[in-house]
Amino acid sequence: MSLTETQTFFDQYRDAFNRLDGDAVANLWHCSSGITDCPTAGGVAPETTDHVARLTWWPDDAPMRANHRALCELYRKSDYGHADFELEAHVPMGPAHAFAHVRWTLRRRDGSLLQRFRTGYQLIKTANGPKVLLAVAHQEKLSEMKSHAAE
Repeated sequence: MSLTETQTFFDQYRDAFNRLDGDAVANLWHCSSGITDCPTAGGVAPETTDHVARLTWWPDDAPMRANHRALCELYRKSDYGHADFELEAHVPMGPAHAFAHVRWTLRRRDGSLLQRFRTGYQLIKTANGPKVLLAVAHQEKLSEMKSHAAE
């Protein structure tokens, strides 16, 4: 998968989030697909034993779609205005796959910073364009998606 295809994909992905359109976001995910997080990046103290990443795998469209609708609703309630991204890394893995590491900047409606984080994505090319196969959410802190959230 080319750099241009990956860049175009994330332009569409950002635009779907900027409309807070959970179905449009879900349309950019493969069926089946998943997301995993890294507890150590999300605030688990280093001295604890809970360092195991949690994987959510959606073998069907409905639960994946419900997740993205709920995420857009959480953003809406957090005064989300828009997102921008920087494609920090693109690793083509043959004609149908790529890995991307993306730095996101989320802003409130007044333009102030809501949150900055990075996420890794495994993309797969389909007949309908690239889709997310797996995301590694190693920095986003959804618990901070409140009006007081920053940095």
